[in-house]
Amino acid sequence: MPRRIVIAATMLLSAAVIASACGGSSKKDATTTPAKAESTSAARTAVATTAAKTTPAAAAAASSAAAAATAAPANTPGAPSSSSGKTYNAIQAKVLLDDASLTPKDLTGPVWNSTSDVMQDNAAAAAADPKNAASNERCGRLLGRTVNNQPKDIVSAFLGGESVAQFSTITVYATEAGAIDCATEAATRYQQSGELARAFGPTFVDPVAVQVAIVDYPQVADGSFAATLTGQVNAAGTVVDITILLVGFRKGNVSAAVGAAHSAGSIPTSEVTPLVNLVLQRISANQ
Repeated sequence: MPRRIVIAATMLLSAAVIASACGGSSKKDATTTPAKAESTSAARTAVATTAAKTTPAAAAAASSAAAAATAAPANTPGAPSSSSGKTYNAIQAKVLLDDASLTPKDLTGPVWNSTSDVMQDNAAAAAADPKNAASNERCGRLLGRTVNNQPKDIVSAFLGGESVAQFSTITVYATEAGAIDCATEAATRYQQSGELARAFGPTFVDPVAVQVAIVDYPQVADGSFAATLTGQVNAAGTVVDITILLVGFRKGNVSAAVGAAHSAGSIPTSEVTPLVNLVLQRISANQ
């Protein structure tokens, strides 16, 4: 299950871009001024530095936000169930994660790079997030994978008003009951003030001040949840605002989250819908 959403590093990348762009000239200005060139160079350096900080701890945290997001909808009366009573193993989990995760080849628009791609078994997840080790074992967690993607030219993407990060985080459990169990536990935790923002690790300067807004989005699979988180991050000493759009869902024994990052403001759900549908299709094909 998610804990901090490995997109923490990607969020900081976004912030670095925003900070640099704020000091540059308009995107309509065809002439690159010395100030803008210096700002862009600094942004690229900050991006590279922050990307290097992506750790297994961030990946371990990634699965809990998806689980928390899907817990309540999954238990909603009348929600469809895909349970087949089947028990999955680690080999099947890896095949699913290999097939279903979003990678640069799945993304449209600019050229994309994968800045972090982390696969974690329970031992790695426990080492990165000891508090959830017992829950992982109890729920029958098998394997998780989080992939963060960003445009090759992230500065231009920001200045053009485009997404500066798109990601997926998927966790496979041995059974559907286990997936629901851990999702319910995470949902209880993240109802507390600031806890959902803290699930993104050190991304936000003040997790309690982060504004979480429910987003109107059609139900996905066996239960889903969509929200935005808007708050301040510290990018190389500059505090800026960012927004994360997250769609979390559960399909049988799998919890998943798909999302995007922008500068603070609204993010159209149409940006992530094709990605949500693609991940869901791939998960279903492997169940």
